[in-house]
Amino acid sequence: MQTLLTCIQDAHDGWLLLAAAAVCVIGVFGSFSVAKHAAKSSGRRRAVLTATGVVAAGCTAWATHMIALLAFSPGMPAGFEPVMTAVSLLLGILGIGFAIAIAFGQRKRSRRLLGGLVLGLGIVALHYVGQFAYVVRGTVAYDHVLVAASVIGSLPLFALSLSLAGERNRQVRLLGAPMLLLSIAVLHLCGMASLRLTYDPRVPFPALTLPPEVLAPIVAIVCAGLFAVALLGLWFTLHAQATLRRERLRLGELANLGLEGLAICDGDIIVTANESLERMSGRRRKDLATCSLKSLIPALDIASLPEREEVEARLVNADGELVPVRVIRSAVRLGHRSQTVLAFRDQRERLSSEEKIRTLAFSDHLTGLANRTRFLDLLSESVKAASEGGPGFAVLMMDLDGFKGVNDALGHHGGDEVLRIVSERLRATIETCHVAARLGGDEFVVLTRDGADPLRADALGHRIITALEQPIHVTGHVVHVSASIGAILSTDRHVDTTQILENADLALYDAKSNGRGRVRLFTRELRQAAIERSDLTSELRDAWEARNFELYYQPQVRLSDGALVGAEALLRWNYPYRGVLAPGAFLHVLESSAIAVPVGTWILTTACRQAAAWRAAGLGDLRIGVNLFPAQLRAPDFVEVVATALRETGLSADALEIEVTENIVLQNEGMTLGHLTNLRKLGVKIAFDDFGTGFASLTMLKRIDIDRLKVDRSFIRNVDSDLRDQAIVDAIARMAQGCGLEVIAEGIETEAQARYMTSYATEGQGYFFGRPMTARDFEKRYLPEAGSAVAA
Repeated sequence: MQTLLTCIQDAHDGWLLLAAAAVCVIGVFGSFSVAKHAAKSSGRRRAVLTATGVVAAGCTAWATHMIALLAFSPGMPAGFEPVMTAVSLLLGILGIGFAIAIAFGQRKRSRRLLGGLVLGLGIVALHYVGQFAYVVRGTVAYDHVLVAASVIGSLPLFALSLSLAGERNRQVRLLGAPMLLLSIAVLHLCGMASLRLTYDPRVPFPALTLPPEVLAPIVAIVCAGLFAVALLGLWFTLHAQATLRRERLRLGELANLGLEGLAICDGDIIVTANESLERMSGRRRKDLATCSLKSLIPALDIASLPEREEVEARLVNADGELVPVRVIRSAVRLGHRSQTVLAFRDQRERLSSEEKIRTLAFSDHLTGLANRTRFLDLLSESVKAASEGGPGFAVLMMDLDGFKGVNDALGHHGGDEVLRIVSERLRATIETCHVAARLGGDEFVVLTRDGADPLRADALGHRIITALEQPIHVTGHVVHVSASIGAILSTDRHVDTTQILENADLALYDAKSNGRGRVRLFTRELRQAAIERSDLTSELRDAWEARNFELYYQPQVRLSDGALVGAEALLRWNYPYRGVLAPGAFLHVLESSAIAVPVGTWILTTACRQAAAWRAAGLGDLRIGVNLFPAQLRAPDFVEVVATALRETGLSADALEIEVTENIVLQNEGMTLGHLTNLRKLGVKIAFDDFGTGFASLTMLKRIDIDRLKVDRSFIRNVDSDLRDQAIVDAIARMAQGCGLEVIAEGIETEAQARYMTSYATEGQGYFFGRPMTARDFEKRYLPEAGSAVAA
């Protein structure tokens, strides 16, 4: 400390030090002002002002340093090496430029702190390179402790100064400039105090050394430029303030024409308000213009309020009463400055009208049952009662099975009549203490409030299903519907109504997925399965975007001689750390996800392109088989998609075989049958996959125009030893022969299976002939001399 004081008092010209401080203040003000206006500008003006601010800041640091060096009295001849002096200026500008690039416009303190450190490093480099350029007639040494102190002491101050300059709070933001001045002072004084000069007349000055009297005018010119920049920044500030006042006045005059209450705010302070807000709040406009938003709407956090999104709030009027309002926030720029405009809409009349309507709005208009709103109110009451030790409850959520077919056949009028009859049966089945409600569409729910007994809930669910399965007579037609039911009990005291309905919906989804017409009680495993299904859906989308899907190809051979006749394209997922996943691990989620159609189209196009390449390379009769997702057959333009894939890849239509299962057909039978018929007209072959494992195989044989049956692997596994499998295979083969269809056997894994199936099928597929393999491996096996034909 004594060394620093001695350095200041004995080795420096005090007036020049004050001049350096004044230059620093003026330069910091000018560069900060220009930078602030650059942030509010755009385009070329923004670039020019930013560059001006950066250069001005660098020149400020350099001029401050040079004046302080000129103020230093070493007691011996001294001068300045011009190249290093110029380099020090360049280093200061570059360091400040990089710091601004890192921290400019950033709200994160970490980024501003990092920018401040870069700023400090730039000025430290400027200082010590400039100090190195200061030469004397003698030798120069440094006190390394003071050098380290200058760097360690100033860098945190530089970082803090830039961080403070970006704060939202204006009072805190104003501390940035003084903190920057302090950091420069610490750096210079400690750095100069670290000098140890020894006079030696034998030491010559370097060539081109500038004496202080030559450098001083240069520094003065730089200072004059900084003064001009400061005047420019001052003019910008005064002009912006005048523009802001004019635009506020004009906006306030326009606001008086609005029916809604309007307030123009600068941060949390209201600058001006219109007459509508004056009437709404009961406060005079001049009083509103000085109060904070917290005093007007204390429960609302304006900073977190989304822009242009209405929210409910309570406005405190002059009498301390709470006025219900809706608030919408919008940011505007007035005089290159961001201002907040708040609109207040009085909700007292609306809420009064809604209260009258709400008493009439608790019933479903079609069925007379409680509607969703009423049900949620009652469920909320039941949750609260159960949490306070009252009786438990059960929620049975149900969805009608087969109702879409009723709507399609009888129209919406007939569907509405069915819903009315269903509601009557539901009301007649439950007890009077229970509540039945229609949530919407064909979705109903029952709330029992006399306990949480799983056996009673299951029995009630089955009684409801039995009642609904009775034939319904509507406009001369007899229709049949059933119901799938998901039930949940109030065993968890900490679950809210939303979670209860979500859990009941999960149980309902499981009931519909496992056969329909059944009751499924919610268990925690269903929630875990839903989470896993959601995670898998997200991972599948990421895999699709990252192109982590790949097609493998399994050969199909002629059983009579083992010749290759085709290949089935099979999807694989190249998982980042689990390796290659087969469809069984993800297909059940993929086929019902939003990316099913684009993935299916990609599979179709890729397989066609690959088959065309292989046929051109020598496999002229190769047929490619492609499995379909249900969503593809539901798409109206599916036939056009297939035709486009064939046209773009150059594959002959008879070389493509579309594989469908009866369950896919049944999901949207009318449209699917139409698509398959049109595909046959194009020449595309149709194969019935997994034959014998669904619900309507024989019916589908009559209704679908197909080419081949694929005998499911479950019948092939023990066909060489199991008499029942042999009987089934024989029956399928005879049916296929009678219908003029070819038969291909899936899942052949042994020579005995292949030998046995030769009498019943023309083609075979399975591990015995080849596992699913990549296109390159398939090519190496079947095109050993044809070169690479793997499609791009």
